[in-house]
Amino acid sequence: MNAVVPVPTPSNPWAVMQSVFVEHPLFDDIMVEVEDVLSLHGSAAEVPCVMISGVTGIGKSTLFGKLVERYPVTKDGRRTVLASGEELTVDDVPLLALEMPSRPRVIPVAKAMLKALGDPLWNKGKREDLEDRVDLYLRACGTKGVLIDEAQRAVDRNGALTAADLIDWIKSRHGNTGISFIFLGLPRMRLLVEQDGQFDRRWDNDIPMPPYEWGRDIPPKDVPDEEADDEEPESRLFFYGLLAAFQRESPFPFAGEIDIGDYTTAKRFYYASRGVIGRLKKLLAMAMRVIMREKKDKEITFAVLEKAFDRAFRKDKALERLVNPFGKAWKGELPPPLPQDDVPVPRARPQPRGGQAPKRGGGGRKSERNLAVMAALTKRS
Repeated sequence: MNAVVPVPTPSNPWAVMQSVFVEHPLFDDIMVEVEDVLSLHGSAAEVPCVMISGVTGIGKSTLFGKLVERYPVTKDGRRTVLASGEELTVDDVPLLALEMPSRPRVIPVAKAMLKALGDPLWNKGKREDLEDRVDLYLRACGTKGVLIDEAQRAVDRNGALTAADLIDWIKSRHGNTGISFIFLGLPRMRLLVEQDGQFDRRWDNDIPMPPYEWGRDIPPKDVPDEEADDEEPESRLFFYGLLAAFQRESPFPFAGEIDIGDYTTAKRFYYASRGVIGRLKKLLAMAMRVIMREKKDKEITFAVLEKAFDRAFRKDKALERLVNPFGKAWKGELPPPLPQDDVPVPRARPQPRGGQAPKRGGGGRKSERNLAVMAALTKRS
């Protein structure tokens, strides 16, 4: 039986919030980078590969889905002639997309590739036969790149390579077919190329998807707009824009007490999300559920957000001693760094202790440019 997928309707606010997609500059830049690499297909014997890394919730799975949409499969879209003279009709698969198995091994990956390429005998044959057919189908289907999500599964949490045979097999596919491999995964995935010089030379520089940074914890001063904007890092301004996009698309309105252009209010959301878009969506989706369950308020208030944070990040609170930024225990501090997955990732510096607790809705002054930056492109996925 197929699972029932919630349909985003006005009567299902949780599904509506889950469907919101916010396109931001970094996302666009990475899409352009991938398209640039794929455009090199056929221009040289070996074209570069791409590695895109980021923490959980940063948008890798969304990027995976958008790339799949950008390069759709056309059923029976190509005809090819085999060495034997036989003519074969195959699918046109410009970008082959799959997820790295939980236990990365050559045969499961080869079978997954053949299945996605439309081979009716994808589950048949020994290793040598499978890899020959993979090479054959990659060429016949006009494949320019292979997109592999969860690629960090080839490296354990201690940084040890757990799938050396598979990596050698991928190197052979790259050399034999001249297609690009695009890896998506957690930051420890970078250790794949560091442990193998031949593998390393095939890859462009790693493209990180970092969390938004807050920068120095200094509220904007009461100075002309252009001077105030210079004090705020671009990443923080984009985070303001992210909040504005979610507010604009929210099925329930934000209460008047929640001024997302206010420094302190925005920092509450930053603490909750730790600069990760997936965590911000998780908070707001849980707020939808709180409202739907209690059937009292029809808007997002600080009280709703306080309950939503406790429910959405219960484990984080227990393991990392996070405080609820929408409750009285929060003293205005920035969040602790996210777990680093054995690879250093730039993080916002925590605020020194001992600061005076800011008032719930005030403390900062929004500028006109902040509001302009908030015009982020927002689409439904």
